[in-house]
Amino acid sequence: MQTFEWINNISDNQTFRIIPYIDIVKESFVNPICILGMPGIADIGKFAVDQLIGILNASRVCDIIFYDYPAGAIIDNSILSIPKAEVLAYRDKHKIRDVILVTADAQAMTPKGIYEISDLITILLHRLGVKEIISLGALPGRNNDPMNIYITKTEDFDIKEFSLNSQCQKISKAVLIGANGLIPSLAYSRFAIDGTVFLTETDKKPSISEGITDLKASIQLLEFVANHYKLPIEAVFSNKKVSDLSKDLEEKRKKLEKELESYKPMEGKVEQDKTLYI
Repeated sequence: MQTFEWINNISDNQTFRIIPYIDIVKESFVNPICILGMPGIADIGKFAVDQLIGILNASRVCDIIFYDYPAGAIIDNSILSIPKAEVLAYRDKHKIRDVILVTADAQAMTPKGIYEISDLITILLHRLGVKEIISLGALPGRNNDPMNIYITKTEDFDIKEFSLNSQCQKISKAVLIGANGLIPSLAYSRFAIDGTVFLTETDKKPSISEGITDLKASIQLLEFVANHYKLPIEAVFSNKKVSDLSKDLEEKRKKLEKELESYKPMEGKVEQDKTLYI
């Protein structure tokens, strides 16, 4: 793999390894925005960004391997891979606005690690010329239909900007834990990059205590963001398809839990960690 000059200068932190796929010095993006979705409550933001990556057929910019990610390998379709953050790009064929997409397999294990990876991604986005960061996540609450979408920005704003959706509300006071809130905040503080965070409601009990991905909430958030930012995608998930996907994921989860229960480690059963990230 070729080592690009910008990678050598981006961070002196020896706990990162950046695997580049394009030379940012030579590549240029048109008025780019970033859509960010890290693992969190019900993985709503991550699932939305994962879907965008597939729908837009985004190409890889770089992967980030970080030594504060969980110490283990991911197995998918019998293929091993290391936990990583991913930066991808969609180039607008009309040359109006490109989209940078950022997600990861995990949050860092420590507060210091979350801050370090957030800072690194912030520098990368600045280097890519990103004009605005849109962060997607969830907020435990009522399970309305359609669900409320809560909005916060790095500067004061008028909620009428989002008046086409009556479910939109401002967040009056909260603390966003994890990279979904930290990255846009850091980017604004360091580089004056505008940041917007969209949090959709999700049913509190199953999303947190059972670790279930809320597909319905995630897809609603994805469609809202796509409409608001005029992304070149069409609604691809009918209510039936969402229901079928949710049922399939639930069946796979129950099957996996049943298989895991058949194993009895010598030191006793270890309770699965529960994510509390927004």
